[in-house]
Amino acid sequence: MLKLVDPTLNLFTYTLKQGLGVEESETRKTYRRFLAGLSEQLHEKLNVSFTSEEKRKFLALNEVEVADLAFTGNLSNHQVKGRYRRWNVSDNYQLLFDGYVDDKYETAKVIKLIESLQELSPKLPKLENIGQTWMLSGWLESGTDADAEELAKQAYKCLLKKDGVPQASGEFLSGKVFEFWGDKIEDNLQLLVILYPDDAACKEWAKDFYLNCQDLLCFRHKIIWAYENSLLLKKRLVKNYNQIVAMRNTSRLTLPKLLEAMGKLSEFAIDLNYLELQYSTINVNLEKYQDKLTEMQAKARQTDDLKFLQEFHDTANKNYPRQVKKDIDNFRPCLEILQSLTDTIRGTVEIRKAESDRTFQNIVGIVGVGLSTGGTVASASANYKTEIEANPAINAAINTLFPFFEPGSGLRIIMGFTILSGVATSLVTAIIIAVWSRIFRR
Repeated sequence: MLKLVDPTLNLFTYTLKQGLGVEESETRKTYRRFLAGLSEQLHEKLNVSFTSEEKRKFLALNEVEVADLAFTGNLSNHQVKGRYRRWNVSDNYQLLFDGYVDDKYETAKVIKLIESLQELSPKLPKLENIGQTWMLSGWLESGTDADAEELAKQAYKCLLKKDGVPQASGEFLSGKVFEFWGDKIEDNLQLLVILYPDDAACKEWAKDFYLNCQDLLCFRHKIIWAYENSLLLKKRLVKNYNQIVAMRNTSRLTLPKLLEAMGKLSEFAIDLNYLELQYSTINVNLEKYQDKLTEMQAKARQTDDLKFLQEFHDTANKNYPRQVKKDIDNFRPCLEILQSLTDTIRGTVEIRKAESDRTFQNIVGIVGVGLSTGGTVASASANYKTEIEANPAINAAINTLFPFFEPGSGLRIIMGFTILSGVATSLVTAIIIAVWSRIFRR
């Protein structure tokens, strides 16, 4: 029967300081609020309190590189200990949740412990979170390899809410290692179950490999995160390209549609630059991952088998950069075609704007002539009210077009004649402008 001594649940999380379109200062504010919520969560769940100085250091992201919030308390009949430890590194914030018990548990009790410790695990804010790794560890007092694998499967089901088998396995510090990862690349989730042979191996891990593993996992998540971004960018590039090409007949597009096409052309160029950035990110972190793995292999025992960590690098190195580079090479000629189309659309937009401005100026001129004429007629018609009223054609037009004027009133005659004069003058002006424009174009 399996007995696991000092069962420990860890959660490694990584959050970029600056995402696309998000300033670092904004990310820092949001992340600090998230960190402040952790002390409140511990107080609520375990009735643990912290001094103002402990809280200040934990939230001082720019002043203190590493800080802890340690806790001890009773959780669902488990006497648990642990901490939240956060790091402020070059381009990301890292947070470790560490919860454990000083006892020996059978498989069923280990799973119950995991369920309880999950209540304390951090719920990350909506920032650019690049990946998470769960780690279940402890040392085996008794149990077969089959028992160890069964524990790993149950832990996976408990943490990720689905059945699964280890995608990889190996040996580390003479202990068994089982690795699981999410079904979809966008999950960027990983579970490592490490079952050491004795307490000495556990202490060796904490002393010599803990920080190495933290960095290794960060590089791994960055590689997957960048590749996932490249797939999303590829879909967006294809969609934008197809929409832009559909607008290539600029003569049939309205001005708003032309402006929309210009916007999509700009988005295409920006997304292509982002795709090249993901390519660089993948390559840089593949190199860092390999360097860190080599360092770990040099420290490991001769009997250790870390092939499962090397296999990730080899598979990613073989497929990810090649695919992203191929996508960049495919889209680069499209950008050249679209840049030519950009010049055409830009010229069409300028022409349409000029035409729109000219039309507006003509309308203003026509209305101005009408108002000016109407004003002049209004001033002069007061002296000719009788003559205007005696003209049957003018009276008929006024009665037909302006029935709202009171019949027989002087205001009716003067206002009606003024408006008719202004409208007639505007129409004549519009005809003259139209004819002149046609003659001029010829």
